[in-house]
Amino acid sequence: MGKFSDFTFSGASFKRTLLSFFIIFFSSLYLQADPVVYTKDEFIEKFIEKTGLRDASKYKVQMAEADYDSVIAQMFPTLKIVTGIGPFPKYVYEPSEILQDADGNGVPEFKEGKWHKYYSDITEWGIAVRTKIEFVLPIYTFGKIYAGKHAAKAQVELRKAESKITDLKIKKEAATIYWSWVMAQSYLDVMEPAMKEIDKVEEKLRDMLYEEKEGVTQKDLNKLLIEKEKIQYLYDRLLLQTDTLKSLITEILGENWAFADKEMKKQEFSKEIPELVDFMKQNSPYSTYLQKGLYIYEKLYRLEVRRTLPDFGMTGSYSYRYTSSVDERNYPKTNSPYNGYDGEIGIGLIFNLNIMEQVRKIQKAKAEFNYMKAQAFFAEQNVTLQIQKKYNDLKALDSHILHLKTIRKTAKGMMTAEYANYESGMTTDTKDLIDAVKAFFENEQEYIKAVYDYNMKIEDIIEFTGATE
Repeated sequence: MGKFSDFTFSGASFKRTLLSFFIIFFSSLYLQADPVVYTKDEFIEKFIEKTGLRDASKYKVQMAEADYDSVIAQMFPTLKIVTGIGPFPKYVYEPSEILQDADGNGVPEFKEGKWHKYYSDITEWGIAVRTKIEFVLPIYTFGKIYAGKHAAKAQVELRKAESKITDLKIKKEAATIYWSWVMAQSYLDVMEPAMKEIDKVEEKLRDMLYEEKEGVTQKDLNKLLIEKEKIQYLYDRLLLQTDTLKSLITEILGENWAFADKEMKKQEFSKEIPELVDFMKQNSPYSTYLQKGLYIYEKLYRLEVRRTLPDFGMTGSYSYRYTSSVDERNYPKTNSPYNGYDGEIGIGLIFNLNIMEQVRKIQKAKAEFNYMKAQAFFAEQNVTLQIQKKYNDLKALDSHILHLKTIRKTAKGMMTAEYANYESGMTTDTKDLIDAVKAFFENEQEYIKAVYDYNMKIEDIIEFTGATE
């Protein structure tokens, strides 16, 4: 019996061990799965897809296309149909007649024909059906449809340019997130090993105090601890900011992602000021937006002027009436008010104009067109200056990075030397070590931030001009 129990226990243990092995094995496979690596451009596309703003821009284009189709539809006849059905009392037409004088004096009495209406007898009520059709067909509108059509077509192109501008703005926003993450990782790569070294110095300093080594005081330790707490605060704040960024990026990319750039590095940008200015004025979505916008205001102004003129076209109407409860057998006319049909058709000039109101509309449209021309002129004159300013800012950042690289080598060498001196016991003064650490941290932060600013200035130029590499 004991042997059987032992055997059962061993079998159960084996099963649990095997199950644990498979759990650990498959968990390790999951944990070791390589993350999906995204370049900056790939992340930008994912970001745009997630926001849905590109779809919103597409719908704006479709709205403009619908406006264009609406203008084209004015070339087709406008048809208005009104029809209805309802109850109707019994009507009987009593024809006119001449009645003899009842007094016998020979003077006859004329009785005029009229409709006799029986409202009280509900059983005699019937139904009445009425249908009326009206149409207007423009043949020549003296330029109204032409101006409206070209304004609507330009609006389609304007919306397409607006969509591209929206893309540029979204791309800059996504690039900001991308480079912010890379910058944060670069900060962490600098701070984590340096903080470990500071911990070593703190431990060594405490040992020296315990051993009452000559020249080492509590004041030295306190100075080190103060600087350490400052750095620790920066480190904690950076971790929280990184956590926020990670949540945002994970919302866009899902779990298990990584960026192709592991540290801050300068983007390549080879375009010069004349090329940027020429592109923005000739080929960018901004130039299209400006040109099409001006064209729209011009055509809308022309449209208001042409609305003072009539339309040449064809108009017509047709009316059908049927009433089941009307007795018109004695009605002398072929077409009564309650049964029958009639219609008309004609061709000529159609006026629909309040002259005073239309004059004000023309004045307003002209003022809007002139205002947009002035705005466009100012923007065109200011473009070169704005591009030059942004480009010079980029060059200044490039120079800043170059000088920080030189300082970086010196600061790192100073910190390494001070660590070595402290480790070897050649010095017990923490002031030089603390100053070296602060100089290294500050320069590294400034260098990483300068590279970030350089990359973002490129993104700013691309968004402003629409020019990409």
